[in-house]
Amino acid sequence: MHSNDSTALSDYSKEELLERVNALEEQLRMTSAFLNSPDPDTVGSRDATLAWFGRQRFLTEKIIPVTLKPIPEESLNHGAGPQHMIIDGDNLSVMTSLLTDFRGGGSKQGFDVIYMDPPYNTGQDIFFYNDHYLHSKKEVANYKQRAPQIERLVSIEDPSRHTKWINHIAPRLWAARKLLKSTGVIIVSIDEHELPRLWMLMEELFGEQNRIATIVWERSRKNDDSYISEGHEYMLVWARDKSALEAKRKIMAQTPEWEYDKGKWRRRKEGVDAILTAYAVAKNKHRGDVAKIQEELDQFFSKLPRSHPARKIRYKKVDANGVFNDDGNPNWPGGGGPRYDVMHPITGKPCKVPASGWRFKEEEMASLITRGRINFKDTHKKVPRVITYLHEMENEVRTSVIRKSGQRSVETVEAILGKGKFKNPKDHEIIAELINLVTWRDPDAKILDPYAGSGTTGHAVLGLNLEDGGNRQFVLIESGTPDTKEKISSKQYTTEITAERVRRVITGQWADGEEHPTYDAGFTFYTAREEITRQSIMGATREQLSDIILQVVEDQSNRIDYRLDGYKYLIGRTAKGYGIALVWGDECDDRDGQTLTQSVRNEILDEAMDAGAGSPVYIYATGRTAAINDELYRFCQIPNWILARLGISELEEVEE
Repeated sequence: MHSNDSTALSDYSKEELLERVNALEEQLRMTSAFLNSPDPDTVGSRDATLAWFGRQRFLTEKIIPVTLKPIPEESLNHGAGPQHMIIDGDNLSVMTSLLTDFRGGGSKQGFDVIYMDPPYNTGQDIFFYNDHYLHSKKEVANYKQRAPQIERLVSIEDPSRHTKWINHIAPRLWAARKLLKSTGVIIVSIDEHELPRLWMLMEELFGEQNRIATIVWERSRKNDDSYISEGHEYMLVWARDKSALEAKRKIMAQTPEWEYDKGKWRRRKEGVDAILTAYAVAKNKHRGDVAKIQEELDQFFSKLPRSHPARKIRYKKVDANGVFNDDGNPNWPGGGGPRYDVMHPITGKPCKVPASGWRFKEEEMASLITRGRINFKDTHKKVPRVITYLHEMENEVRTSVIRKSGQRSVETVEAILGKGKFKNPKDHEIIAELINLVTWRDPDAKILDPYAGSGTTGHAVLGLNLEDGGNRQFVLIESGTPDTKEKISSKQYTTEITAERVRRVITGQWADGEEHPTYDAGFTFYTAREEITRQSIMGATREQLSDIILQVVEDQSNRIDYRLDGYKYLIGRTAKGYGIALVWGDECDDRDGQTLTQSVRNEILDEAMDAGAGSPVYIYATGRTAAINDELYRFCQIPNWILARLGISELEEVEE
């Protein structure tokens, strides 16, 4: 391609002219992207937007789902807890495939939290991208074979490195949005290299009005910097629908156990989680033996560094109900509190009344005594004290700054997997705190991590479930690094790093040989390397096939799912409102139930009218005996039409 724009058109080759025309058309299309969105207030803003080369391809590209295949020998059947998932495969294709079981929006099946730790694009990261939006799928495949590293390595000097990163992350953010519940929250880690572009993408894909916070994690100090040490990272926190989240908050405010917080997000004071985790580990180990649990908790406190925040927490005793403090203040603050007799249970005489009066009204005090929440001293001449439990301790608002050394997370991973196995891990305690924060400590929350890495999110979820007996479920996706310099190959990465860490955390068999807690949990390991083929389409269930069709249907250029439930045939509608129907009977071994007859056609048109879907209705079936296409419907033959829309030709299937 010539660099001088004044060059005569006659100097260009045919290929160069086509490239130039396509590039100019691309620039014109940038300004009109997302304009077909049916809900701009939710999806994005029509104000300033992020323009990049390849934007239109992102909007129209069809993501080919993959088949999730369980691998029993890599799975861990350990306990009867929630069935966690660890998936080895490309996260974009896998997220598309997860729509069947974890569709977001108003569905209860979507994820409550999605945590993403994508490549930071520092010049040292290796990530897959495709900016060959001017070429066919087959041309791209051939190009990768000739120069595979061109698709992976992005140096700091690369003039288009930001474009390549956006082309990598944008479709993954959009896929994540479709998997979030309407009350779900997404947290994305990043540093200064791509913060501006990520922020604009989040505003556009999730909506500026749905932004919640930007957390700064100060994890190190770089004393060798010439100017200012940038030892921090960012976590962008966004809601899928902040109005839905606010409605949920108001409901939580009416829940008795959340009366103090009024439904607001609150975290426990620093140091509290460490004590509660130590107690949970001891309780699980000693099966409710209070004396042994107390002994182990005493050892925990004795080994804490002097600077540890848990040392400042005055809750160190244990009974059958948890960790408690029996020296709570019963005084009325400021004086003038109620005065009444509280009888000592042994002497039978009235106890000494605090100088400022009792903190509680008489009926409240009677209830506390009945529930064993008052600590009477050895004599009635002393003021009784209040017994409070650590898990009831007042919570505090989470600030937007986290100060915690990243070295602790490095040491944790080294203790589990051994030294040199994984670089720059995230802190599982921070991830656990954030999960609890944004879900109001929901014990049944579902959490997705598409960039699982060393399995930090899985470790965090396991710890939360151990602490409160919850049933949170994690889904981890990892494809491994294509970096040939790594000791562990891409094909073995998910098995030997991600799944291995989770496996060792569950079983307590860490690399350091020390004694560690075990967890009543397990996971199923899946491979997701096989793309959709003719055979997989013909063997799909109705639900699986519906998800594939909703991705490839014509006119759905902005890639928003328009799913319709509750109909026998109708499964959705296109961006322009046309109906989409599927004639597919799972129970029909001979597949007679996949033929479009005249009577079935009429039923579908009635359903479309009932749903307010426009015509023509796109009807998918393996064959038909109904009349030819008219203004009311279009016949789409399975599997040929789907294969064509996915760009999969018969020749490519044979070659594969």
